[in-house]
Amino acid sequence: MLDTVASQWTFTQLLSFFAPKLLFSLLCGGLIGLERELKNKPAGIKTNILICMGAALYTSVSVLISSVHADTGHYGDPARISAQIVSGIGFLGGGTIIQARGTILGLTTAATIWVVAAIGLCIGIGHSDIALLFSISVVLVLVATNFFEDRVLGRSLTFASEIVVADPDGKVRTSINQALARNDLVLDDFDMTVRGAEQVLSIRYSGHRANQRKFVLELWATSGIQEIRQR
Repeated sequence: MLDTVASQWTFTQLLSFFAPKLLFSLLCGGLIGLERELKNKPAGIKTNILICMGAALYTSVSVLISSVHADTGHYGDPARISAQIVSGIGFLGGGTIIQARGTILGLTTAATIWVVAAIGLCIGIGHSDIALLFSISVVLVLVATNFFEDRVLGRSLTFASEIVVADPDGKVRTSINQALARNDLVLDDFDMTVRGAEQVLSIRYSGHRANQRKFVLELWATSGIQEIRQR
């Protein structure tokens, strides 16, 4: 397929060039995105797949562009377009980081999409095997660190939630405080805001992950709580 200049390739040749990269982008981005989705993170399956596909596509196109005039002896630099992916992904990463009353949230999500973009670059230049290896490694790191936090760090974990409530008389807030105490969780910070017709209680608390799960389940059974958003 590479014995002709890229600009002269047929549709079949282009398809055979891009199709494997598309499939591996779906696989690698989806693998990491699934782990993020299961943890209710902002960047889930769709986001990670699109980032991986976009990085692979930009890299592949930059390789093709660099060889368009190869028959005349003029070669382009395939790194020029793909290098901009690194800076471009920074905007997406910055958008996932939230500063909430002194606490920085979303750094892991930002780092994850940064790595997913790098995996897309590997796919774009044809190293799908390396991309798959790193995708599996990323998932293992994300899962293993949770195990480490649960078993080793224990009660030092910090959680943040937004709870949408209907609480005109303050009874729901009292129930939330009691639920925190029953599940051996420590309230670090809270804030009540009104967003349109919603009353939103933002809380930050610390404790063991198992107790946090019990706390959330107890909240769902509390009258007056309409929605719980994990941050």
